[in-house]
Amino acid sequence: MKLSVRRLVQATGGRLISGYPAGLCERISIDTRTLKPGDVFFALQGPRFDGHQFLEAAAHKRAQAIVLQRLDPHVRWDFDPAPDLIQVPDTLKALQDVARYVRAQAQKTTVIGLTGSNGKTTTKEMLAAILRRAGKTLATRGNLNNHIGLPLMLAELESDDRYAVLEMGTSKKGDMDLLVDLARPEVGLITNVGKDHLEFLGTPEGVLAENRRLFDALPKNGTAVINLEDPLLKGFVDHLPCKTLSYGRVPEARVRAIDIVAHPPPLRFTLVLDQEKCFVALPVLGDVQVLNAMAAAAVAFAVGVSSQDIVAGLESFKPVAMRMEAHVRQDNAVLVNDAYNANPSSMRASIESFCRSYPDRPRWLVLGDMRELGAIAAREHDDLGRWIATQAVDRVFLYGRDTRFVQQGISAQGFQGTVERYHKKRYLIDALGRSLNAAPKPAVLFKASRSLQLEQVSHALSSLPS
Repeated sequence: MKLSVRRLVQATGGRLISGYPAGLCERISIDTRTLKPGDVFFALQGPRFDGHQFLEAAAHKRAQAIVLQRLDPHVRWDFDPAPDLIQVPDTLKALQDVARYVRAQAQKTTVIGLTGSNGKTTTKEMLAAILRRAGKTLATRGNLNNHIGLPLMLAELESDDRYAVLEMGTSKKGDMDLLVDLARPEVGLITNVGKDHLEFLGTPEGVLAENRRLFDALPKNGTAVINLEDPLLKGFVDHLPCKTLSYGRVPEARVRAIDIVAHPPPLRFTLVLDQEKCFVALPVLGDVQVLNAMAAAAVAFAVGVSSQDIVAGLESFKPVAMRMEAHVRQDNAVLVNDAYNANPSSMRASIESFCRSYPDRPRWLVLGDMRELGAIAAREHDDLGRWIATQAVDRVFLYGRDTRFVQQGISAQGFQGTVERYHKKRYLIDALGRSLNAAPKPAVLFKASRSLQLEQVSHALSSLPS
């Protein structure tokens, strides 16, 4: 939403120390590398960065306005045209206040808040594909889902947006309270509750306690969309003051999937919306995606989207990068990149779905560490290894400091396949390359926490001559 400098001063509670309040700001930016003429630059500062170091760069790029906490006396402001300067006590709070202001103007937009341990981004993209068939829709881009990213997305709301699908990411106590205060959602979805961010939230119950704040924040005429397949969520159906709508592969769910066929692709199933049945063919890999599709369909159903638009939206969905993204090499080996992130719950879900998707091939796993597990990291990696030993897997390749515990767990369980562990990616790539050339063409799954950037391995193997 375009804001005048005058409105920007009002929304931030700041003080115009230079310039004229009649100017109009196009967009909000916190990064001068992507800033465009007419944008407003917020000079955020944190433990490892300070946007005040880039004030001159913002001015050179012809920012309409700059929101700052302090003005460096060494910076010369003889720019033509010169940006308007707005001084505030806290630039992050000012950014969040602008988000609140814009949200308050979006009276005709149905705001949907979405969180959960696994499947958030895929579900969000499926839902956006559906809703765009019914009206103009804003949806979270990339990982703009935290205390900085969500305000940036809210600032993009336009008066003619019919829907806004906002992903909300939590990692510690108190995160969700801020996010729902900013977004004021009318529909809420928690995809599932798993073992993510345990370093800060302790247990799955701790994850639930944080994420349920989304449901608690919904108005009485709002709707909570409930996953009946999750034991920690299904009890909410009859215990919330707002309306609820359930989904899952269980008879009592209002939105269900039946007659699921995962192999060969595409993924096919019958979607049941109350009593109406619709056939869906999803251009995705892995039956784990059925749950994401049901969640997206349930939210769309809750806001009154037709069954025709729900099916058409799902079938037009494009798989998200690094989420069960399949690449077939020239030699017919299949590389499945699910390396965007990982936690103990998503690891199991991904491996199970991968194994069911390739029943007629050797199945290899390339796994890295699961981060943010704190004191229980060794135990969770060991447990994962013991579980992997019971799955229909032929070979396991490991990379990362904590995968030694995965190897330990696999060995303790008497795994009959091959396990190899590498300390450097180039050694892992070399070993996989040799193995792919020498073996019957397998399907290979890549999964690890984001910081390991395991997609570098899958990308290297995709480009190697086969």
